[in-house]
Amino acid sequence: MDLNPAQVLPDASWLMKMQAQALPECLAFRTRHRADVAFIVTMAGRIIQMQSGFAMLESAYAQPNNAANIMMKNLLDLCIGVLAFYIFGYTIAFGETEDVGIADAGFDLAHWFCCFSYATTAATINSGALAGRVAFFPYLALSTMMTGLVYPISARLVWGGGWLQQMGFVDFAGSATVHLVGAVSALVSTMICGPRIGRFPEYRAWRKPLSWIFGEKHNDQYYRVPEDPVEKKVFIPFRRCRHPVQLLFGTFLLLVGFLAFNPASTFSITDGNDLVMAHASATTLLAAAGAGVGGVTTARNGTARLTGMAYSMARTRSSVVRVPELTNAVIGGLVASCACCTVIPLPIAPLVGLIASLLTLSVEELLVYVQVDDAVGAVAAHGPSGAWGTIAVSLFAQKHCGAGNSEVVGIFFGGGTDGWKHLGIQTLGVLILTGISLGFTYVIVMLVDFLFGFRCSRACELIGLDFWEHQFDDGSLQTNNDKATLFGLAQMRADLSRRNRHLDSVVPKKWRSPAKSYMDVTASENSSSSEVFPVPHPHPVNVANEKDVHGDKATIQKLAKKVEDLEHKISLLTVGMLRDRSKTTEDICGTGNRFSRDVSEESPVAPVRTTKSDRM
Repeated sequence: MDLNPAQVLPDASWLMKMQAQALPECLAFRTRHRADVAFIVTMAGRIIQMQSGFAMLESAYAQPNNAANIMMKNLLDLCIGVLAFYIFGYTIAFGETEDVGIADAGFDLAHWFCCFSYATTAATINSGALAGRVAFFPYLALSTMMTGLVYPISARLVWGGGWLQQMGFVDFAGSATVHLVGAVSALVSTMICGPRIGRFPEYRAWRKPLSWIFGEKHNDQYYRVPEDPVEKKVFIPFRRCRHPVQLLFGTFLLLVGFLAFNPASTFSITDGNDLVMAHASATTLLAAAGAGVGGVTTARNGTARLTGMAYSMARTRSSVVRVPELTNAVIGGLVASCACCTVIPLPIAPLVGLIASLLTLSVEELLVYVQVDDAVGAVAAHGPSGAWGTIAVSLFAQKHCGAGNSEVVGIFFGGGTDGWKHLGIQTLGVLILTGISLGFTYVIVMLVDFLFGFRCSRACELIGLDFWEHQFDDGSLQTNNDKATLFGLAQMRADLSRRNRHLDSVVPKKWRSPAKSYMDVTASENSSSSEVFPVPHPHPVNVANEKDVHGDKATIQKLAKKVEDLEHKISLLTVGMLRDRSKTTEDICGTGNRFSRDVSEESPVAPVRTTKSDRM
């Protein structure tokens, strides 16, 4: 029996028939075939499930006292991001093509749902790169702006009727629009935030003029392995990966998620798009396979080499396949497949993945060499691979059954002059999207850092973000006296800072970072401390009775001198408390030790001086 395609495929009258059967209040929402709606919603749900894969992968790299913080950030990426995307992100990205306004998802809710799943993927790349030292709420501010502003602007240019789309730029599932944008944002954020304490034993902080560009606040010693006895006992030495099984499991979750990420961009399985979906799924899997083979690292005589698995096994009988390199290589291949999965032939897909894996591992080594602390390799896995996958469209696109864009023909398949022209368009698109992500992220992070403080305090980082940010105590605070000592010192310094806060209203010197007030530390010192240093009146200067007090330079200089004397008294009091309690004089709040001159030779630890010359 011959099968008539017209009987199984929806024709031009299918929408009319469904509208006739639908309830009156549902007529406006019936913009797609039932099968298409079910397909989009199912795929989008699987893409959102990739957040669990990212969380597993990132927490596998994190120190034990930061693992819950990673999970919390990924969960709130989703919760806060969906609100930002609903209120203004979707309107920015697709306001013209979907005819939507502020806080309006339009009639095509399946499209809105799927587009948000891409937005949250772009935002979560920052989470892994900044793991272990970024403050919680400032990170959420960056994530919200990524989901609601930076990604939607990029999506508008590429998919929402923007000028890149009109020029012929092709990025089927977001190699550049999602992954490259997220990776560039993560790179900028990481360079501003700085590395984790102890990540690079010989780290050198930014020198001028880079210290001005990236807002460097600390000297070299701040980022190196702690020398203070108490901090040494609390400090957890750096390890590349702490949970390899968890890392592999997270990679498997991401692999399955990408098999929904790429096919979902068809937004349909009717009208022949089922063939496009099948082709995208096959090329995605083949690209991951090619990346896995190409991403194996052989280690022999202490030297690591990037090489293919088959070559390494033939080269030597003793080969070591390291887990982090393999997983990052596979992710790099998956990222590269996003842009070209519907236009490249199947035999080319493993080659695309292979080249992506080599780029990923090479850039990862380069970042380590220049001492940029990408905690999970997110920048290397999503950045160069995203750019390469976008360029690969111009090189390997071929007309075939299931092609997502039959007008594009690659240079290696007879594209000729048009192929070279399209290569220029793809390259321009990569540069434009890179610039958008770089510029917006820099402004956002620097503004957040100025207002709230982007990086957490030194005590927070050493004790762990799980306890400091989320009050999760695994019992070590009671059993580990050194950790309790460090935490008690942090409480004391925060309390002294609060008691001196009113002075800033008299002579404002520098914006006080609210990041140091995340925890509601117990106020009040004992009575003896209060007698030594009585708290001044909250309003030592009656501004109303002073004539032009802020304009009188002499008055301001006198007030500044009083503030300096008060700070000196606070320093003396603090040193006395530290000696009484056998605590260190190291400034654990990350603000620089301003009272090191008052420490006598009997002090058990020589303080670390933070001088102007150290930052030059």
